Amino acid sequence: MRLYKNLTRYLLAGTAALSLTSCLEESFPTSSVTTEQLQYADKSGLSSAVAAYMTTWDYDYYYDIGFAAFNIWRDSMVGDMPIYDATWDYYSYFCTQTYLGNYQLQTTFWQRYYYLIKKANIVLDVADRQEDSVEAGYAGNALAYRAMAYLDLMRMYEYRLTGVARLDDIARSRGILGLTVPIVTEVTTEEESRNNPRVPLATMNRFIMNDLNEAEHLLANIHSTAKNEACLGVVYGLKARLWLEMGSRFANDADALSQQIAAETDDELAAYDKLQIASARDCFAKAAEYARKAISEGFTPTSYDQWYSISNGFNTPISSWMWCIIISPDDTAASSSTWQSWVSFVCPEATWGIATPEYSYGRQIDARLFSTVETGDWRRATWIDPYDAGSQSAYDKTYGSKTSLTYSEWSKYPGYVSFKFRPAGGERITSAVGNAVSIPLMRIEEMYLIEAEAKAWSEGVGAGKAALESFLNSYRYNDGSYTCNAAAIEEFTDEVFRQRRIELWGEGLLYFDYRRLVKPCITGYPGTNHPVSYRYNSYEGYVAPWTNFYIPDSEQNFNADVILNPDPSMAIPTLWKE
Repeated sequence: MRLYKNLTRYLLAGTAALSLTSCLEESFPTSSVTTEQLQYADKSGLSSAVAAYMTTWDYDYYYDIGFAAFNIWRDSMVGDMPIYDATWDYYSYFCTQTYLGNYQLQTTFWQRYYYLIKKANIVLDVADRQEDSVEAGYAGNALAYRAMAYLDLMRMYEYRLTGVARLDDIARSRGILGLTVPIVTEVTTEEESRNNPRVPLATMNRFIMNDLNEAEHLLANIHSTAKNEACLGVVYGLKARLWLEMGSRFANDADALSQQIAAETDDELAAYDKLQIASARDCFAKAAEYARKAISEGFTPTSYDQWYSISNGFNTPISSWMWCIIISPDDTAASSSTWQSWVSFVCPEATWGIATPEYSYGRQIDARLFSTVETGDWRRATWIDPYDAGSQSAYDKTYGSKTSLTYSEWSKYPGYVSFKFRPAGGERITSAVGNAVSIPLMRIEEMYLIEAEAKAWSEGVGAGKAALESFLNSYRYNDGSYTCNAAAIEEFTDEVFRQRRIELWGEGLLYFDYRRLVKPCITGYPGTNHPVSYRYNSYEGYVAPWTNFYIPDSEQNFNADVILNPDPSMAIPTLWKE
């Protein structure tokens, strides 16, 4: 109770001009919240509240299960996580290009990220940010969460060209190309919040890196065992993500590189550490360096037995998990929610919720992607091969040992359905027990794949291929049969992209790859397993318009200087039907 009292005291404190009532918070999530009274707050409680906020959910919106919902939204919106039956799909809006403007869904995304930032700012406003301080871990954790939030926001809200003239022309006329989101820190005042424009990409890159540099310094000697708290390896992982993002962008956008280099001498950014780069290659080299640093922190890839564990598969922090969301048994996300839960939506073995045969059969892998998963790759059995669906012999030989379902139960599921995620402890009956799962935010496998891609760009395709083959033959192919046949850098990048789509399926990261690599989202094709109403093909050489997130109008009502993205609803015509 002390934690909640401290947070309540903080949120209600402040000047008369900045009356932080709950109503104001809901309307204006980027408003400033600094107050002197926080210096007396319980620092450990405030720090714990940052990670705890990841499980916050709202009963009124069926799709809302906290930050875990964003994983489903992002992987489904790019077409890698379709659903068999759209009737009960509460994650359909991006897939059908509907209600993507000023509606509650967009407000949920915007508010959740900025409330997370606000909670991080609370800690940073009062914690002693000296390396030898007992509060160094609190501050380092808050900086890592804030950096993660801004990195996600930057990649979600920067308007990228779509090939839809109507939308792209609006973006140009509003002058928002190259802009990310407003920055709110622990020292942002109310007046500044009310006139707080979206910052350029070059500014945001330096701001995030500055947070990560400080977090790296503060967490250097902190050894937390809680996987929902950031450790040094997590900071290295976030740096690897950011450097890879910059490398990919600058390799194909000379103007963005020039703007980033020019930002090095911008006096207004003097408070942020310089990036000290001159080329995309420099960024890729840094991405490889920090991915390797993360690997060297002692994390080890998920084994075959861990991957397919009926009781603990992808529901419990293990050696490969660097960072995660933890839903404890007494969390309302477990105790007070049954079908409106992560397990309900993605775990077919649970007897409650949307993934049961009575509703939508759970989430699938895209048919075209599955067709590329080689038989020597032991991850293939994560999803039901459509040729094996309903087969007693296939169940006995391949799937029966990997599921708690009887053959009779398993045979009801169609091809492509995933059994990657499990209810807690394998509990199938009692939702309050089975819903208390952990969900990965970062795994060490991602670092191996970042390292391979970054090495190819910075050291040559041969170096990248060696790294990729070593990872896959050591950890994913039992017979060591994997060979990368890519000759050109573009082909190799596509191969790493494919491997990321297989390895990280369902973890909410693939959306960022589609945006980073400017890949079209293709769900209408012969043999597709996407529902008819979900079949939209975006344009080659552009991002899908529905991947440009909309800033809710309520933010503009409070912050006069923020400029909105155009509404991407129904921007692409249906191209494929039965």
